[in-house]
Amino acid sequence: MSNNKWMDDPVLEGISNEKLEMLTKIIEGAKGMEPKQMLTYFIQQSNAAGKQGINFTNSETDLILNVLKEGMTPEEIKRIDTVKRIMAMLEKNKRTGKNSK
Repeated sequence: MSNNKWMDDPVLEGISNEKLEMLTKIIEGAKGMEPKQMLTYFIQQSNAAGKQGINFTNSETDLILNVLKEGMTPEEIKRIDTVKRIMAMLEKNKRTGKNSK
């Protein structure tokens, strides 16, 4: 994760400085965390960003998660991917106005 190669990803072309700073903060802040902590941290930071009006596209979220998955075991990666699918379903429900009350 110490590699900043992710910053060259085409997904980041045209991204605002504010969003790039938030992405960097999330990735840097997750360094050295256990995967379970990292996932919780990512969700908390994403929610905090959303409250500030910073919302990540699916491509940006994928980029963050791919960077965070570096060095993880296959089982840890599977857990991250499962949470990612759940988050995508929740986002889809939010966009279509469905509530899970």
